[in-house]
Amino acid sequence: MSDTPKMQVSLLDWKPMQRNSLRGFASVRLGRSLVIKDVTVHCSHGRRWAGLPGKPLLQSDGTAKLGSNGKPTYVPVMEWNTKDAADRFSEAVIEAVEREHPHETEGDYGLQK
Repeated sequence: MSDTPKMQVSLLDWKPMQRNSLRGFASVRLGRSLVIKDVTVHCSHGRRWAGLPGKPLLQSDGTAKLGSNGKPTYVPVMEWNTKDAADRFSEAVIEAVEREHPHETEGDYGLQK
């Protein structure tokens, strides 16, 4: 992590959902103005991260393109221009979820530390 200040992230909504590495979806306010909905929060192999929302990749007939696992393929709708920015956002989202929902950071269903 760099010496760059932490991102200002406020948690607006949290929808817990455990499926594979997924732990839930957050709606956050970045700074004072930008609201980002459906930020994914994940935990796997001792690592935690938050990801920007994506959308399903569509085929020419309008149906979702499926990957080799039979599940829809998602593509990003926005991205960070540096890994440092992505890491700072991820850390700020995780901290915001933990601050508001500490009970969901414990045990098998939380954001295991």
